[in-house]
Amino acid sequence: MKFWNVRRVAAVLLSVFAASAFAQSMADAHKAYVAGNWKEAADAYEVACPKEPDSLRAECYLWDILALSQTGSAQSFKIAGKRLDSLIQTTNPQRAIYADLMMTSAQFRLYLGKYDKAAEDLIQAIETSHPHQAIVLQKVCQAVKAKVKSDELNDRCNLLNNPDSLAAMQKSKAATVAPAEPAKVSAPAPKKDSTIAVQPPVADSTPSKVAEQPKPTPAVVPTATATPTANVPAVTKAEPAPEYWTLQLGAFGTKSNADLLVTNLKKLKISCTIIEQPRAERTLYLVQTGRFETKEQAVDFAANKLVPLKIEYQPLLKR
Repeated sequence: MKFWNVRRVAAVLLSVFAASAFAQSMADAHKAYVAGNWKEAADAYEVACPKEPDSLRAECYLWDILALSQTGSAQSFKIAGKRLDSLIQTTNPQRAIYADLMMTSAQFRLYLGKYDKAAEDLIQAIETSHPHQAIVLQKVCQAVKAKVKSDELNDRCNLLNNPDSLAAMQKSKAATVAPAEPAKVSAPAPKKDSTIAVQPPVADSTPSKVAEQPKPTPAVVPTATATPTANVPAVTKAEPAPEYWTLQLGAFGTKSNADLLVTNLKKLKISCTIIEQPRAERTLYLVQTGRFETKEQAVDFAANKLVPLKIEYQPLLKR
């Protein structure tokens, strides 16, 4: 039986330490992103991404690009756009991350007023998408369709509500296109300033800060309902309802849109409720998830569950 010598033990300990440090740097990057510290997040991603395995590196660099694009600097936004174009060129269209890249490109072009190009990129994103990306794609569809009149775009966006038809269309297209050779993702160009990150718009949302920059979200805890018990005095002093935090994922003018978001999130193991909020002229349907004791719990939940899925949210204190 062989025993490891001291040098081998040291090598193992060093590798474990390196893995731990790397995980910590990624955790720091995500936390900074969720907190809206875009420059700090971009710096952390640029340290962590080169250490990622090839299969995950493109996704890491996409987070870096998004963080850069939200720093508020026009120069940084330009740098982020160039990095995004480079990443698209070196990513195999058969990978799920490719649709995320094209969807982000559509939003960049929308922000720059290049509406026709935004529609082209979004069509490509839908044609290469995977089922779990439908939620965000539907939001981006509404934003681009508001600026572009395109029958082809309408057709592709409508397919998101019919997964079987979308899969059939994708299969048909794949049969006529030769598969691209996988490309190794290299580090982006040297970093300068950061950029104004483009966020996916919330479908049918109101101007009530629902679709603003990501913030932390609470973990989902089922709400217990009190049931009456026997021998309860006729009059009891009502205890004040405890405060808690929840995450709002969207505000819709039509219930069918809220129902669609809830259904899609349920498939991703995220339970939501719809809160009706009557207003003077119409009723808003608010989609919310989680019941957290503290804002920090909400933020951690958002960082772990919502941010990786690119689902926007707003933490709310409920009384």
